[in-house]
Amino acid sequence: MSLTISCLVIFLTLSGLSSAEEKWNVPRVGHKLTFPRDHGSHPDFKIEWWYLTGHVFSDTERFGFQATFFRLGQKPVDVPEGELFGENQIYMAHIGISHPDTNTFIHEERLNRGGWDADASKEGLDVRNGNWRLVEKGGGMELVGSVRSEASYQLRLRPHKRHVIFGKEGISRKGPEGTAASYYITFPRLIAEGEMTFGGKTWSVAGEAWMDHEISSSQLDRNQIGWDWACLQFYDGREIMGYVLRTDTGEPSEYSKLVWIDPTGALSHQKLGEYQWIHDGIWKSPQTGAEYPISPRIETVDPESGDKRSFHLKPTMAAQEMANGSGGVSYWEGACDIWEGDEIVGRAFLEMTGYADSIADKLR
Repeated sequence: MSLTISCLVIFLTLSGLSSAEEKWNVPRVGHKLTFPRDHGSHPDFKIEWWYLTGHVFSDTERFGFQATFFRLGQKPVDVPEGELFGENQIYMAHIGISHPDTNTFIHEERLNRGGWDADASKEGLDVRNGNWRLVEKGGGMELVGSVRSEASYQLRLRPHKRHVIFGKEGISRKGPEGTAASYYITFPRLIAEGEMTFGGKTWSVAGEAWMDHEISSSQLDRNQIGWDWACLQFYDGREIMGYVLRTDTGEPSEYSKLVWIDPTGALSHQKLGEYQWIHDGIWKSPQTGAEYPISPRIETVDPESGDKRSFHLKPTMAAQEMANGSGGVSYWEGACDIWEGDEIVGRAFLEMTGYADSIADKLR
């Protein structure tokens, strides 16, 4: 899911709505994605993002990180190199780092036109925004990021299991319109190793990460005001990707979903009603005044055992809001532990949008 709202707001603000003559590509049933090429950029689609979250540890410290690279198409055509320099693509990127030991959360946003200080390869995974970069390297990936002069990291990411593709017939649908969909590619478990510099100190760190790559040309339905999304990585080698799309009637959208991923990468899908997302743990932002339910309970049926499971996501720290970004968009994006009863059974990242501002208003 991963921050589509910020993408849409920036796209509409900077370029306006596409004219009727402009034809963006859309996800199509029967299309076969080809790798490693499709880990790269797709400029015939309007909106694309590469989203990573993770938990890394030194001998004494714990950090959570988020890095998202966006490509925002301005025209549904490829402009030859050297022509219309910087007018065809806009690149936005967000990085957030949490250090719960000191109750510190820092973040930064970048916005650049294509060609000068940002780019994304069409041949494979190679995305950059300034000195931030995500690139395929040695059978894995390298992620380089920073937050101003306060922190930086360089991480090597190695897939523990191959990527999965969410959605029926390879298409993840977000609404009733045929174009309200994406190709949704995920590496649900990456082994992370590298260095983290924070507060003037540098540590060798290791842990696990999650990566989403979504390719789309759609907008949210007019009645959708935001969503709650989470990726859960369990100690038993399985994962969950789940979200609830919230509507202006107060009812969740029927296009909400939850997917279990087993150790081999096989998927088990559940519709809303087959799982429950229960809000809990309200935190009020001192910056935006938004009230976020930062500690939800997710109730689901384990596809392996058939047992009912109840998972409580507890954030490593409350203040993990990405506040007042471009277009006035703020959202909560934070590292969590997964509790089942009195036991921690894994780690998660939680994203909540539409609490600080009305997405519907921004898209009208």
